[in-house]
Amino acid sequence: VARVESDIITYNAAVSACDKGGEWAHALGLLVKMASARVQADTITYTAAVSACKYGPCWQHSLALFSELSELSPKPEGMVLGSVVNACRMANAWALACLVLANELSRWLTLDRFNDRERFHMPTLTFGKDGVHILLQHRGLLAVLKTPDISTEALLEQVHDSLRDVSGPELTRVSRLDSATSGVLVIALGSGASASANYARAQFAGRLVLKTYHCLCSGNGLSCIGSKAVRSAPLSTTVANDAILAYVPAFGGREACTTFLVKACYQLMGPRGAQEHSFTFAEVRPITGRTHQIRAHLGSLGRPLVCDAVYGSQSCVSESQWCPRLFLHCSRVTLRTVDASLFRAETPLAQDL
Repeated sequence: VARVESDIITYNAAVSACDKGGEWAHALGLLVKMASARVQADTITYTAAVSACKYGPCWQHSLALFSELSELSPKPEGMVLGSVVNACRMANAWALACLVLANELSRWLTLDRFNDRERFHMPTLTFGKDGVHILLQHRGLLAVLKTPDISTEALLEQVHDSLRDVSGPELTRVSRLDSATSGVLVIALGSGASASANYARAQFAGRLVLKTYHCLCSGNGLSCIGSKAVRSAPLSTTVANDAILAYVPAFGGREACTTFLVKACYQLMGPRGAQEHSFTFAEVRPITGRTHQIRAHLGSLGRPLVCDAVYGSQSCVSESQWCPRLFLHCSRVTLRTVDASLFRAETPLAQDL
């Protein structure tokens, strides 16, 4: 077997694999080996190592690595800072997390010509223009209503087209909704390097954004009305028929946590008054943001979403007679703008649900 020469490319691949596998100790060990082999770590190395540190009790290492990364060029982006904030949050080191976040925001604002020149002179965008329903606009952030018939990427293009007449800024995707999901979608007004985009990404990656969904799942009730439940189970993804699928693996996977609040329970009665099927209407808050997290977690509990044929609803055909699509709606998203204002975008449950 030929020996593979260890260089920056192979080390970066190995550290990135440690990040994806949650092996923070091995990631730090690889950095030590790189130093011994006189292989200079670069931005990719540090970014992956910082991200890996969020899995373990090593927030000090995360801060130290972020400090070293800040000395390199290009400077760290919001996603990387979010990993540091998340590591500090998990260790209850909130003061340090806030300090690092504030310092980086100050740096982004200083370098961000858009925020310096146009932040307080943004044109107010037209509601409903070109089919775009704007829910909220404030200080570098925009919230629009996503319908289930369009992807996040296609909606972003639609919003961009609607801004041409007002000479609006660039748009940056800082979050996404699955194609079949409706509700609030937050977009940053500015390029990917702007303060608004970086600060929003840091909040999403640092789990500082409060996301509230409403859903209807099939099967016996999750619990009684008013009760709360938590599903904490790692998730992995695979590709089948050109589609990404999430599942709860036997071992490994990436940390995933979802909380549920039961709002109502319903019984579908048969022709003779016998109980035919049960449904639970719930308020859901994903703590992490994994692909298909809510759908996969509920499916793993045997309580798949109504009209979700992918994650286990065997009655999807009959459900489609009274529910036209996946019953999942993002009702509210709350985060902060670059001037620390509260940005809370809300939209009621879609009319077709």
